[in-house]
Amino acid sequence: MPIVKREEIELQEVKMDGVSKTAKANVIGPAQGWSTDTLRVFRISPGGYTPHHQHDWEHVNYIMKGKGTLTIGGETREVAAGDFALVPPNTMHQFRNSSDRDFEFICIVPERGAY
Repeated sequence: MPIVKREEIELQEVKMDGVSKTAKANVIGPAQGWSTDTLRVFRISPGGYTPHHQHDWEHVNYIMKGKGTLTIGGETREVAAGDFALVPPNTMHQFRNSSDRDFEFICIVPERGAY
């Protein structure tokens, strides 16, 4: 049974258009025996954001630390540690950290979305 300790996770800077101050790690996926999905961890530093984008798969999120906003479609809501979110397929979405502390969350996607 694969066990990944939080302190062993090595996040890498996300380098793509429309992203600022964001890092991620693919933590559990095919390499650990989960052939259909991937669990990723994201960290957004203060003032950072993910791209405002959409794709044809859904994803489930759990906020681990801090707070920020999540825009889904035309609605922006605050999210904080302990909150869950579902981003439907083909829906514009974006995470932002408007706080002065790191914002971390889990994102589970189908394997085809684990870029």
